[in-house]
Amino acid sequence: AISAFALHPLYINLAKVAGKEYANQLSSLKTKQKQLNELTKVDYEEVMKYKFSALKKLYDIMGADCFESDGYKKFFKHNRHWLESFAAFCYFRDKYGSSNFDKWKTNSLYNKAEIDKLCSPKSSIYKQICFYFFNQYHLHLQLKEAVDYAHKKGVVLKGDIPIGISRKSCDAW
Repeated sequence: AISAFALHPLYINLAKVAGKEYANQLSSLKTKQKQLNELTKVDYEEVMKYKFSALKKLYDIMGADCFESDGYKKFFKHNRHWLESFAAFCYFRDKYGSSNFDKWKTNSLYNKAEIDKLCSPKSSIYKQICFYFFNQYHLHLQLKEAVDYAHKKGVVLKGDIPIGISRKSCDAW
């Protein structure tokens, strides 16, 4: 895992993110989804490519409204301590094509002041950084919905406690 805090976007339900209002944004991706679901083994890279493509579309359409919502503001305030460094890490991972921060051309050393600048609305890459906030917020909502459902059914869930971290993770960075 690249983070002890963040949820992996592989598990996001795109239809739930889109909702009824934006379901039509996913219609062009139905063929690809069907092909991926018919495979005998999960093609993780292709699934992530598909999901990120759809999430970027949804983010462009829904992001501004999402960030204005009270739910998002509360989520961000409560999780800012890990969310900003995670988003910056993901930005650089995607920019340089690797989570191995030792190989990045810039920012290979974590610098809180630099992260604060990148995550500022004044930053030239702020919109790209916010994409990761958007994803984590929707993953949070979906996990919360599943947990609430389990609790209503009398099921108690116990979270995983990460004992170690990957050398190429946001936490190590």
